[in-house]
Formats: sequence, C-alpha cells, structure tokens
Amino acid sequence: MSTNAPAKNPYHTALRYTDRESKSRYIADKYRAILSGRVLDVGCDRRQLAAHLSATAAYTGVDMAPGADVVLNLDRDNLPFPDNSFDAVIASDVLEHLERLHAVFDELCRVSASRVIVSLPNPVRNLMLEVSRGSEGRLKYYGLPVDPPKDRHRWFFGAEEAAHFLRERSRRMGFEVEQLDHQEKGLPAWIDPAGVDLLASTNARLGTLWCTLKKANAAD
Repeated sequence: MSTNAPAKNPYHTALRYTDRESKSRYIADKYRAILSGRVLDVGCDRRQLAAHLSATAAYTGVDMAPGADVVLNLDRDNLPFPDNSFDAVIASDVLEHLERLHAVFDELCRVSASRVIVSLPNPVRNLMLEVSRGSEGRLKYYGLPVDPPKDRHRWFFGAEEAAHFLRERSRRMGFEVEQLDHQEKGLPAWIDPAGVDLLASTNARLGTLWCTLKKANAAD
C-alpha cells in the first residue's frame, strides 16, 4: 500500500526491495499512475514486472535473455521501435552494465512519448559499505577476476555524478527531471585525524538513485 507523498514527489511507495521480484512490486506500486499505457521494460529479465501492472497496461520487455518479448543486445543494437512508441520506458539498474550507456540512454528517450524511469546504483557507496564489512576493497561487478565475468559494471560513479548525467543528458533529448529520489542513505563514518568525516559528501552517502524524466511537451 502506497503512503501519501509530498507534492514535490508524486511517485512514492512504502515498499522496499531486495531482489528482482520485490523490485518489480516496488516499481509497479511507486509508478502506478504512469504505468497504465504502453510500457517498455528495458532489461526486463524474466518479465517479472508485467505480472504487477494493471490490466490496462500494454507491456513489452527487452532483454538479452530468451523469454523477453524482444531479445536484443543493447551494446550492439538500438531499440527496434519508432519514436514515441511508449508512454513509459523503464531501465532499472541497466545502464551501468553497458559500454554504450550514452547511446542507449538516448534511445530510451527517443522511444518515449511521455516518461522515462531510470535507476542507477551508487558504486562509490557500495564500495565503502563493502570495505566496512571487511571486503578489503573488493566489490562485486568490478575488479579483475581470473576468468571473464558473466556480468560486470562498465562505469564507476557517485550519486551526484549520476544525477548530473541524468539532468544534462535528458535535457539534450527534450526531457526534464520530474522526480529524483534515493532508495538508501548513509555510511559508517570515516574520521581522519583532524576529526573530519571523509565520507560526509552526498556523492558517497546516497544510495540507489531513482529518476523520473518527463518529456517537455508531454501532458500530465
């Protein structure tokens, strides 16, 4: 059940997530108001989100994995849809995996007639959390494994960098940030000899970024 949100944050949910299934419920509940039309889920995995959308939603899932409505390698191919094909386009924890991050982001905007929903992790925060838990600086999706990994992130950034990218790149594509919020916050303090917390910046402390972009000429 969603809680009431402040006017400046029209999209809100009391739900939290720990895996793909619970993330699908989180997305469906939080963004229900804009997921009732043509919905494109880029990086859909096993199409989990489709089961949580309203009966009025026309869902299309894109992924490399068999079982997607459209099987596609985003690091090689553009989205095979005309401009403005979907009312809402979702890319949840997808862009950071792609060498072609910038081109794919532009594609998300191109095929959207109204909204784009993007989530991005904060690798800086994730690294600091892993170090505090005794990982000795090792971080999933990064590093130099002996064998080629099945999955890895191509980009390392913090929360402020991610927000700046979304604001500036979306503006070039005719979109504006409608809402930007973070799923998690906070880090253990890292105090230097002068008593300064080296991890006090929002670039490090803010967690997964969720951003809703609205096309400049789109109706509410």
